[in-house]
Amino acid sequence: MKKWVWVVATIVVALLIGGYAYSNHHATAKEYQAAMANGRTAIQSKHYTQAESYFQNALKRRLNDKPAQRYLTQTQRYVSAENALSGRKFALAQKRYDTVKSTKNASDVLVTRATSKSKLVKGISANVKQFKKILKTANGQNQALNYGQSNTTLDELFTNAKFRQSYYKNLYDQALALRKANNAGQTAAISSSSSSDASSSAAASSSNTTNSSSASLTSSEQSAAKNYSGSNEYTVTKKQQELNGKTITAAQITSARSTINAAGVQADAMSDQDVRVAMQQASKKGVSLTKYAQQYLK
Repeated sequence: MKKWVWVVATIVVALLIGGYAYSNHHATAKEYQAAMANGRTAIQSKHYTQAESYFQNALKRRLNDKPAQRYLTQTQRYVSAENALSGRKFALAQKRYDTVKSTKNASDVLVTRATSKSKLVKGISANVKQFKKILKTANGQNQALNYGQSNTTLDELFTNAKFRQSYYKNLYDQALALRKANNAGQTAAISSSSSSDASSSAAASSSNTTNSSSASLTSSEQSAAKNYSGSNEYTVTKKQQELNGKTITAAQITSARSTINAAGVQADAMSDQDVRVAMQQASKKGVSLTKYAQQYLK
């Protein structure tokens, strides 16, 4: 009789242990599936840090699980690519995006996004190469004391809406500094010429002023000096200061600068001519200055 009781007890214990093991395995499987689903949803919502946490949680439920590891690694590489792009490390960003888009059996959403970003980075890299070439030319002209011509070359950059994008901030700052140096050089040349003329007799002053200027300035600098406003702007022609055939006034520039600021663009860093160009381009495209600033100056 006692032997039979022990047999029954053993069977009951075995059933209980087996039932617990099955129940625990089932619960763990559900937690794994939930973590993977939540991770994919987080990716869709661009909450990449949360997605990483979900995939790491899934790996705790299933150690060394290949699908969870693929999703986690792919997400981490995408985040790394985004950080590299923000830090203007374009070569590294390109490498990371290409790795993400070539990942198999993971997030198709990240593959699509990485493909788009990879194309963007290629365009940025091409622009950087072009902008550097123009900036190098302007630098050479500055070194040769052709300040007006250097500013004219810089015009190619400042009138390009893409050049204002954050990707090119380092080059933009260099261009601003060079323009400031050019303007200072023009002012110094004009002042030097004026001082020399003042020492001449009043009768010969009118004749000698032109000759002195011609001797100290190149033809391009004479043209630039003639147009230079003395307000630390880069050289522009009369037509470039007009809107619909009428000269853009200082009041209009002030008002436009306020409008651009309100659109979320730091217009205080823009020169008066930058503001004029924005007004002209907005008119040319048939859009408001606010809409132009939001679409092309951010």
